Amino acid sequence: MKLRNLIRLNWWATARLNYCAGGLSTLFRMPVKVYGKLRLDIKGKLILPENAQRNTLIIGSEHEDYTATARRAQLSLFGTWKIGGCVRIGIDSYVGIAKEALLEMQGNCFIGRDTQIHCFNRISFGEDVFAGELYVTDSDAHSIIKEGKRHEMYGEVTIGKGTYLGFRTILLKGTDIPPFSVVASGAVCCKNYRAHGHEKLLLAGVPACIKHTNTTALF
Repeated sequence: MKLRNLIRLNWWATARLNYCAGGLSTLFRMPVKVYGKLRLDIKGKLILPENAQRNTLIIGSEHEDYTATARRAQLSLFGTWKIGGCVRIGIDSYVGIAKEALLEMQGNCFIGRDTQIHCFNRISFGEDVFAGELYVTDSDAHSIIKEGKRHEMYGEVTIGKGTYLGFRTILLKGTDIPPFSVVASGAVCCKNYRAHGHEKLLLAGVPACIKHTNTTALF
């Protein structure tokens, strides 16, 4: 490990998350690493791949070009965070998982700085998802009554394998993006796009709509 990384490593948060994921055996392997300050609340479960190797999950990762930090990262783990492979989350991000909620992230997920993930029910990232600064929530945060009918406050968010999410994309309750899609920067996604029966969609707009099909993200 480079000297700079040793200095930046948050040893206390790293130890707590590794121990939470599998006890002493996982603690000694250190598949989870936290860099920089992290406000950490743990009352839930962190599930890693079987025999997870070092650097499976990194919080405060410097995988982006712009890495100046306000040092305000936060993880509130009260439900379950299930990780299926290598995950990188940029600095100054917030991940909140409510009691009985499930956040699933498959391998090779690279999530940009200043991201906010608010999981109250279920949020699922497929493999090879790449995102810039991102806001995701599966809840309206309050009850909504339309035409005298109360709508369900909580839903799900699903991001298909190989999807590229542009800078400052917003994903709201009920979003389902099919595999290998591209979401334009600033788009607000709020419905089941997979229902259209296509992969490789180009989504853009507020609210986001399908601009093109058979789109491939190359990164």
